[in-house]
Amino acid sequence: MISLLGKKYKPIALLLLPLALYLGLYTFNRKTDFLDRLATITGLEAVGWIVYPGEWIQRTGQGLWQDYIALLDVRRENKQLRERIQNLKIRVMRLRSRADEAERLRELLNFSPPPDWNCTGSRIVNERISPSDVLETVTLNKGRSDLVHPDMPALTPAGLVGKILKTSSHFSKLLLLTDPNSRIPVISSKHRSKAILKGRGADAALSLKYVARNSPLSEGEIVVTSGLGGIFPKGIPVARITEIERTSHSLFQEVKAQPLVNTRGLEEVLLLRQSKEHKQNDLASGHSSLLRLD
Repeated sequence: MISLLGKKYKPIALLLLPLALYLGLYTFNRKTDFLDRLATITGLEAVGWIVYPGEWIQRTGQGLWQDYIALLDVRRENKQLRERIQNLKIRVMRLRSRADEAERLRELLNFSPPPDWNCTGSRIVNERISPSDVLETVTLNKGRSDLVHPDMPALTPAGLVGKILKTSSHFSKLLLLTDPNSRIPVISSKHRSKAILKGRGADAALSLKYVARNSPLSEGEIVVTSGLGGIFPKGIPVARITEIERTSHSLFQEVKAQPLVNTRGLEEVLLLRQSKEHKQNDLASGHSSLLRLD
């Protein structure tokens, strides 16, 4: 009977117990404000633990995004700076090239040709194509229409380069003094010993032929054109003597020389042309070979 009553009123007891507990806590709180203070503290702590991680995530994410955007800006700026530096380097190279060209042209313009000779400038448009080429030649941008003819001397302010080999209407072929077919009558500037300067190829020293064994020469001496043969005017510097060998079994000395002009780095040359009066005098003297034209 008791157990039946217990089962019947058990739900009511479960309902009244929380109600009684709540009323007790409510009455206790009204007197002491304990629960209000507890709720304030615990609520603030709960809010803090909930809000702070979200705030940290937002702040960190925003910082990372700003750093990423800033990094992109830095990369873009670095790329622009690198491109600008590259453009400046190219500009400096061009300016240096123009300055070097201006210096070369200034030297050419300031060059004074020998008496009774006129000079005209010409650019090199093509060098020797390959080492297998037969001749040491370069192509110039002037030909017969510019009054260029075979055997015209070519030089720079530093010294002789060679002579014109053949011409067309607007271009000409210049035979360099380093070519094995080149022969130039020369004389030493100090001892006045005569010789024939012969080319031996681009990578070999020049050779002075037919220098008598007793002819005075010295290493470092400059050889200049002698004017013999009627092709080159007298006194143009050609080469510097680098080696002299005298042997008892030969009538001639073995003499080597180095060109004063680097024929591999040429860009412009001067072509010498005899004046009309000088040509007429040469014709009267029988030197008509200077007037040959292709």
